Amino acid sequence: MTTYVCLLVAALLPLTAQAQGAQSSGGGLEDLPVPSWGKKVIDSFDNPLHPIIGGVVSGGGLGVGVGYDSPDDQQWYREGDAIVTLRRYWLLQGEFGRRSRSKRSQLGAFGAVRDMNRIDFFGIGPASAFADRSAFSLRESTVGARGWHRPVPAFRLGGSAALYVSDVGVGANQSVPSIEQRFAESTVPGGFSVERTFGRYRGFVELMYPAVADITDQEQLNESDKYRGTYQLALESVRDHGDGRFNFHRWESEMQQRIPGFRSGQLLTLHSFFAWTNPGDEVPYYLQYALGGSGGLKAFRPDLIGSDGTRATLRGFRNYRFRDRNALLMQAEYRIPLHRSIHSSVFVDSGQVAPRVPQLFDNLHTSTGFSLSYVHKGRTLGRMDVGFGGGEGVQVFWSFGVFD
Repeated sequence: MTTYVCLLVAALLPLTAQAQGAQSSGGGLEDLPVPSWGKKVIDSFDNPLHPIIGGVVSGGGLGVGVGYDSPDDQQWYREGDAIVTLRRYWLLQGEFGRRSRSKRSQLGAFGAVRDMNRIDFFGIGPASAFADRSAFSLRESTVGARGWHRPVPAFRLGGSAALYVSDVGVGANQSVPSIEQRFAESTVPGGFSVERTFGRYRGFVELMYPAVADITDQEQLNESDKYRGTYQLALESVRDHGDGRFNFHRWESEMQQRIPGFRSGQLLTLHSFFAWTNPGDEVPYYLQYALGGSGGLKAFRPDLIGSDGTRATLRGFRNYRFRDRNALLMQAEYRIPLHRSIHSSVFVDSGQVAPRVPQLFDNLHTSTGFSLSYVHKGRTLGRMDVGFGGGEGVQVFWSFGVFD
C-alpha cells in the first residue's frame, strides 16, 4: 500500500506545485503549460465519437474502448460503448430513443452484453469467510426499454422492462479455486454452469432538491450542488422464465445528501442504501446484493446515486466480499480540495448483508480510509481509494472514468 501511495504522490506533486503557482497568480489549470497534443487528447473525450478509459465491473481491471453519444441538443439520441479490459472482461452496449425538447422526459430501447470471466465469491451471508474465496464467470445479455418523466423539475418517475439472460460458468482465475471446488452446488442458489432467462421489470421515483432545472445561472448551480439532496425509491420484479423457482420482488431506497464543509470547497456527503427482498423469495447468487470494494451495487441498481463521486461500498474489504438477499449501506465522506483538480477525501463505510431484514443491523461491517482524485470539468477521471479497519488488511482500489 505504501508503494501505491508514494507513486501517486510523486506523480501529483509537480502538478500540485504548478497549479498552486497558477492559482496564486490569479489563473487556473487552463493557464498551465500543457502541450498542444495533450489538449487535443483531453478534448477528444468530449467529442460525440470518443475514446473510453474505464472498466466493465469492479475487479475487471482497467479497460479501453470507444463510445458514441449524440449531442445534447438532439431530440433523437444514440449512445453506444465498446470496452475490453486487461483481464479480458468486455462490454458492448447501446441505446437509442427520443427525449423531449424541454428535457423533462426520455424513452429509449437498449441492449447490452457483458462478459466477466472471474468474479470473486466468498459465500452467502454476513458470516462468509475470506478463506473461502473462489471465482465464477458470468455473461449477461440484456435487451429492453426504459424511460423517465419529470412532471415538475424536482421530481422524476421512471421505469424499465427487459429480458435478461444469464450464462453462469466456473471461474477462470488461476490464483483461487473455482466456485464448484469450494462450495456444494446445493448451498449456492442458481447453479454453477447454467443459463437462465428472466424478465426484469423496474419502476422508481426520485426527488432532487434543489432541482437543477430551476437554476439557470452557473454560479448558483455550483452553489446549489453543495447542499443538494437526492432521494430514490425503486421496486424490481423478476420473473424466472424457466421453472419459476427464482421469481422474486425487491425494494430499494437510496439517499445522498451533500452539505457544505467548514471551509470553501470542502464538502460532506452522506449516503445510504437499503434493499430488501420479499420473505420467502429465492434469488440466484449472481443477482444478490454485494458489498465490498470499489463497487458491486451498480450491477443490480442501474440508476445508483452512490457517494461523493464514487459507487464504492465497503472499502476495507475486497470486491464482492459479502452477498445476500438484503443489504444495508451507510457512508460519510468529507472532501478537501488540495487544489483545483486534485481532491482528497476521508470516509467511513458501514454496512451488512443478511437473509432477513432484522439481521441487517447486527454486527455491521465498518471500514475507514482516504482517497485521492483527479477532477476535470466536474468529473472524476482518476481515483485511488485506500480502505482499512475491516480486519482483512489494507485494500487499495484504482478507478478511472473517462467516459463522456
